[in-house]
Amino acid sequence: MARLKLLLPPEGVLQPNDVYDDPLHFYYRPVVGALYRRRIESGLSLLRPPYARILEIGYGSGLLMPTLVTLAPHVAGVDLASDPQATGKILRGLGIEAELHKGDIASFSAGEERFDLIVAFSIFEHVADPSTALAACARLLQPDGQLLIGMPRVDRLMVPLFDLIGYHGINEHHVTTYRQVVRAAHNQFILRRFRCFPHGLPRWAGLYFNLLFQKKPER
Repeated sequence: MARLKLLLPPEGVLQPNDVYDDPLHFYYRPVVGALYRRRIESGLSLLRPPYARILEIGYGSGLLMPTLVTLAPHVAGVDLASDPQATGKILRGLGIEAELHKGDIASFSAGEERFDLIVAFSIFEHVADPSTALAACARLLQPDGQLLIGMPRVDRLMVPLFDLIGYHGINEHHVTTYRQVVRAAHNQFILRRFRCFPHGLPRWAGLYFNLLFQKKPER
């Protein structure tokens, strides 16, 4: 299978949903941008498309939408801060139709429809107690549906590294580790695939972790 690439629109087309916290501009930097893009592609490499319905948690500026619409005919997104109308208009200008919502995943409803893939890159490290969000994901997934989570390393080592690229005070925003998410997911999900970035490093040395869960059979 060919490696899935992160499809980025030209710089300046997408707009950050938060001028302070949205990392959009990092993806276009010469060196740091390559790292940001490849950590996402590391997660995408765990997928086995095609899918029917995909939901992205924390779609932000819509950065991932050009890629997701190549994997499924129906793509939706939910975000706490992003404006669905403004972001949707920009995406439609790129020929991308996505069903966007503003709100919390815990209270999000898609009616009777369920998704066969939920994607959440760089979201769960911000969630102090991931159990509620994981339960919501299980509720929204069809039987045997998949949940792809990507999240950075969270410890004191990362503070100077983020400072180096101009992202200060990261310890105030990143509060949960990937191991805590794995433990919290145990009741609803099975961890099917795992990959750390940069590739080839042992887990203890990884800087970004991608986890593909499968929903456990409903009882």
